[in-house]
Amino acid sequence: MNSLIIGTAGHIDHGKTSLIKALNGFDGDSLDAEKERGITINLSFSNIKNGDENISFIDVPGHENLVKTMISGAFSFDLALFVVAADDGIMPQSIEHLIVLSILGVKNIIVAITKCDKVEFSRQNEVLEQTKQELIKHNLNMLNSFFVSIKDNSGIGELKNYFFNLKAKKRNENDVFRYYIDRVFNIKGIGTIVTGSVLGGCVKVGEKILNCELNKEISVRSIQIHDSNVLVATSSTRAALNLNTSNILGISKGQLLSKKGYFRGFNEIDAIVYADELKHNDVIGFCVGSKQINAKVAILSDEKYKFATFKFPKPMFLMFNEAFVILKNARVIGGGNVLNPINEPMKKPNKISLLLALKDKNFKKAFEILKKAHKNGFGLIGSYQRFALSHEEAISIAKTLSNAFVDEVALNVYDESAKFQIIEFIKFIISKNKYAMFSATSISLKLNWASVALSQLAINELENIGIITKNDGIYTKTGIDISELKAKLTEQIYSILDSENLTPQAPYNIYDSLEIDRASGDNALKILTKQGRVVRLAHNLFITKKHLQTALLNLKQIIKDDGYANVQNVKDKLGLSRKFAIAYLEILDSENDIIKIENNRIFKKNL
Repeated sequence: MNSLIIGTAGHIDHGKTSLIKALNGFDGDSLDAEKERGITINLSFSNIKNGDENISFIDVPGHENLVKTMISGAFSFDLALFVVAADDGIMPQSIEHLIVLSILGVKNIIVAITKCDKVEFSRQNEVLEQTKQELIKHNLNMLNSFFVSIKDNSGIGELKNYFFNLKAKKRNENDVFRYYIDRVFNIKGIGTIVTGSVLGGCVKVGEKILNCELNKEISVRSIQIHDSNVLVATSSTRAALNLNTSNILGISKGQLLSKKGYFRGFNEIDAIVYADELKHNDVIGFCVGSKQINAKVAILSDEKYKFATFKFPKPMFLMFNEAFVILKNARVIGGGNVLNPINEPMKKPNKISLLLALKDKNFKKAFEILKKAHKNGFGLIGSYQRFALSHEEAISIAKTLSNAFVDEVALNVYDESAKFQIIEFIKFIISKNKYAMFSATSISLKLNWASVALSQLAINELENIGIITKNDGIYTKTGIDISELKAKLTEQIYSILDSENLTPQAPYNIYDSLEIDRASGDNALKILTKQGRVVRLAHNLFITKKHLQTALLNLKQIIKDDGYANVQNVKDKLGLSRKFAIAYLEILDSENDIIKIENNRIFKKNL
C-alpha cells in the first residue's frame, strides 16, 4: 500500500478541521468541549483512500495553549498541509507551527488558503505571497498551493486529487520498528488498544514487541489501519495495535514500542541545539514523539554550533539524529537533533570533537575518536540506536580505521594498544606462576573487556615469538612438561578441596587462584571424580570423598540427637549455608537407612 501521513498546521480557527471534513467527511471535533468551544483540543485521525493509495490525516490544534499537543502530532508527519485563512493571513500560531515543522524536519509543505469565499482574489494572492515568504524564512519547501472554500467546495476536489498523486517516501529496509504511543484505551472483550504512527520498520500480527520504558515484551493480537484489519503495518501509517497486556500494567502515552535488543535507556544525551534563548542550567520541556519530559541543560559549546547535554529524571530511549522540540514557559524556543543518544563519559574537548563528527555524519572520524577514548574497546552492538547504522554498515566503517582490531563476532572495535595490554597481562601471569594454563576464553573471562578473538590475537603473537606453547588446546609457558603439569594440577585441586573441609569454594574460583583455564580445571575434576576421590554434590559444588563421609556422619548424629534432620537444624548445628545444607541432605536421601518425610529426614527404623 502506498501510504502517507499528512498533518495539518496553522493558526486557530483558520479552518483546519473543517477542511479535513470537506475532504473525507470526518468531524475531528468529536469531544463535547471541542464542539462547545469551536476548537480542536486533541489530535484527531482520519484518512482518504483511492485503490491502493492511502492518505492518513493528523489534525492538530491551533490554539497557543495546546502547542504540546500539536508537537506530539507533528512528529509523525511525512509532509504538512499548512492552512492559512484568506481573511486573517499569517498569524502568531501559524509561525509557531512553521517553527515546529522546520525543527522536526517536515520540510515539504502543501499550502491551503482557506475561506476564499470571504475575500477578493487579490487578497487571496496577497496571503499566498505572505505565506511563501514565511516558508522561505523557515527553510520550508512549498510543494503546491490551493485556494479553497468549504462553503462552495471550490478547490477541494483539486486538493484531494493532488494528494493521491503524491508518492510515499522510500522506506529503509534496515529500519527497526519504532512507534510512540499517543493514545491508550480498553475495549471490553478485546483488551488494550494503543494508537500511534509507525515511524520506522514494521510490525506484524502475532509477533512480540518491546515496551522500552517498562522493559516488557508484548505480543500483538491484531492490527487496524483506519478500521481495516491488516496483518502488517509499515512506516508512514497510522496503526491501532491490540496488545496482549494481561500481566502488564503502566502502558501510557509517550512510551516507545520497538523490538528487543535495539534500544537502551539513558538519563543523559548530547545534541545539537537550535535555540538562541537556551541557557546553561535551564530546565526546559523536552518533546520527542508523543513524549514530553522536563530536562536540565548543560551547554557544552556555544560557538559555531550549540551543543548541549540534556539530563532527564528517568531514562530516555532516543536514537541518533532524532529531532526534538524545546519548550520554555510553555512556548517553543527551538529544538535540535540527538547526536549521542547514550551517556558517554568523555572530556569536554573530546566530546565536542565527537559531536562535530556526528553532526556531519562522519562516522569514520567518530569511530576514531571513540577508539582512542576507549582503550579497552567500544561496542557496535547498539549501532542502530547510536549511529542509525546496521551492524554490517558499522563494521564496514570500522574496518577502514587505522591501528584497529575489529571483532565482527563480538561487535567490538579496539585500538591496537588493547592487544599489547593483553600480551603484558599474559606475561605477568606466567611470571607469577610458571605452571599457569590458559586459553583465549579464560583470558577473556579474566579481562571482561577483551573479546575471545582479541585475546587469541595476543596469544598468537606470544606463541610466534616462542614465549608460550600450545598443548592439547591449552597454552603454557614454553618448556613446561604438559603431562607432568596436568598431574600436578589434579593434585593441586584435590589439595585445595581437602583443605576446605565441608564448605569448599566453587571450582571457577579455584581455577582463578591457580591461573588455569576452565577447560583444564574441569578435566582435572573429571579425573578426580572418576578416581572416586572427589564427589559432585551439585552444580559447581564438589567435595572430597572423606569430607563427604564426615558430613553424612554429622547429619546422622543430628538425627540421633533431634530425632530428625532438616535444612534449619543442619545449618544451625554445622554452621553451613542453606546451599550446603540442602546439598548434603539430598546426598543423605540416598542412604539406605534414611527416609524423607516432608522436609525432615529420619531413620527408617524409627517409623
